[in-house]
Amino acid sequence: MIDVVLCTVQQHDLRLVGMALLICLTGSIATVQLFNRVRASFSYRRFGWIALTSVGAGTMVWATHFVAMMAFRTTAPVILDPILTLSSLLAVIGIAMPGLALAAHRRRWAGALGGAVIGLGITVMHYIGMSAYRVDGIVTWNWNYVAASALLSSGLAALSFHVLTGRSAWRNANAVSLLSAAVAALHFTGMTAMSITVLKLGHGLSDLTMVTLATTTTVATGIIVGCAAISALIDGHTQSETYRRLRYLAMHDSLTDLPNRMCFIEELERRFLIKDGYPCMAVIMMDLSRFKVVNDTYGHQAGDQLLVALSTRMTAMVKPGECIARLGGDEFSAVISYNEPVDLEDFLARLTAVCSAPFLFDRFTASIGANIGVALAIHDGFDADALLAKADLAMYRAKSIHSNEPCFYDSEMDDAVREGRELVVDLRTALDEGAFELHYQVQASVTTGEICGYEALIRWHHPVRGMVPPASFIPLAEKSGDIVPLSIWILRQACFEAALWTNRHPVSVNLSPMHLADPRLIETVRSALSDSGLPPERLLLELTESAIIHDRRFALEQLKALKAMGIAIALDDFGVGYSSLDVLRSFPFDRIKLDASFVSEIEHDEQAVSILRSVAALGATLNMPVLAEGVEEPAQLSIVAREGCTAIQGYLIGRPSRRLTDPDHVRRIVTLRPHPVEREAVA
Repeated sequence: MIDVVLCTVQQHDLRLVGMALLICLTGSIATVQLFNRVRASFSYRRFGWIALTSVGAGTMVWATHFVAMMAFRTTAPVILDPILTLSSLLAVIGIAMPGLALAAHRRRWAGALGGAVIGLGITVMHYIGMSAYRVDGIVTWNWNYVAASALLSSGLAALSFHVLTGRSAWRNANAVSLLSAAVAALHFTGMTAMSITVLKLGHGLSDLTMVTLATTTTVATGIIVGCAAISALIDGHTQSETYRRLRYLAMHDSLTDLPNRMCFIEELERRFLIKDGYPCMAVIMMDLSRFKVVNDTYGHQAGDQLLVALSTRMTAMVKPGECIARLGGDEFSAVISYNEPVDLEDFLARLTAVCSAPFLFDRFTASIGANIGVALAIHDGFDADALLAKADLAMYRAKSIHSNEPCFYDSEMDDAVREGRELVVDLRTALDEGAFELHYQVQASVTTGEICGYEALIRWHHPVRGMVPPASFIPLAEKSGDIVPLSIWILRQACFEAALWTNRHPVSVNLSPMHLADPRLIETVRSALSDSGLPPERLLLELTESAIIHDRRFALEQLKALKAMGIAIALDDFGVGYSSLDVLRSFPFDRIKLDASFVSEIEHDEQAVSILRSVAALGATLNMPVLAEGVEEPAQLSIVAREGCTAIQGYLIGRPSRRLTDPDHVRRIVTLRPHPVEREAVA
């Protein structure tokens, strides 16, 4: 070690030594930058960066050696062999290329192995360069120093690239230091290994020539290595810009340029970690009230135009601490960090105003509103997911009550909404597992007391909640879109069970509006009858007016196709709609079912009796028998019989049950009914 220091200090021009070390350091920095581009590239781009990096690194190593050789002082004449000098440059470039390719692999020790190959290239370059150094004297070598120089070069270079392929925060700086040390240690240890016995005094190259060559080499090397480093910087900057652009596109809505759901969640989580100097935070969920009308009336292009205009308004109203995002469709969300409750009130007022103000376009004018739900941080939740869920519940409540005012999350008021959502999930599970069952309620002729059919009614025994009323889960199934598969199950199950009855009574099945609108309905009914073996004349489908008026033409085509198969069609809940007479005129129903709400009032309300009488007369005129639902008292039975109803259904003759009602029991109740006049006299 002392010999190396003495050789460096005593036998070298320290000015040129400093220049050589400067080349080594700056070149190592450039090499590390270039190698990072190699690792970030693939395919032919990687090959190009490997070639450029090997040229840069090889030039740096060769220039360091050349300038340091110019710094070496001897009393014997010195000349340089140009062919061998050039060969030393080509050698280090050629060997560095496979070494860099190996080091760029993602395997654990690839960096160290590739670095060792590069260190070997540095060694080869040095000793080819030394053979180009022609001195008029006898040159002897200390092979221990030669071996030490080779080991230092390969070891330090291997460690440099091993560090560079790691994950340390200081890996670039450490790699530069180690690579510089590999080049410098090789040269000065190798120079210490050489001893010259002078045979003739004199100088082959003057000091001025040496300095000039060294300076020229330094400048040329700086240009070459600098250009390579600048290329790496430009490419890295370009890729960073591309990455930032792609990230922006991934985190923002393509139509409105607002932050999207992913960006909003990230921002919300960031605000939970960093308060940004605000003590309070609120999350807002917003759903546009009449956006669908615009889409349906003017088309989706108009809807997009409206969303862009609304987003422009929102962007213009945002203040520091506020962020608005589009989650999808007509659903938006916002987060506000604030100091006082009045700040939140101001934001909500501005948000409501931009949604409520009319939108004026060339083709149309639109006026929309918004259902807004608000959840407060800490008070309503301690994390992003909880706040979003509760703000969504509050928005759902605002939507259900058709409120244009913001609704704040309230645990008691929103329990029902949450329970409904949980029930929808359970309903889907129950549908997959076949956890429903059918009960049947008897229908009887008023004149004979004979059973004229049964209505299939679905029942759900929840494993935790117990028996869930149809009035609770049927509306949820309609809103969630699960009503069609549920309706298909009811239809098929009713057909299979009715086909096994010993009697030949018809079975009535309710048909939901969504199922009537299903283009596959006819095939579904035909398949249910074929698979069960139930004759079409034993199936009666019941539907309400609302199932027809949504798409009148298609609904009537469906009903005609069903009737052509021999299936009977009944109009259910008659009298509670708003187009009953028009519906009756449009289609020849096989039966009219009078809604139970009229029957419950006929004992005490003459107007209800008048409506009952009118419906019965209308049915007789149109040749459509009228069945009265909800008959629970003998007096009600007497009145509906007196006013002309042909059949009844209700608790008086039988409750819904898995077992079919006894015909004798039904006949006895119907035929022994009291006369309504006698009942009134007794009363």
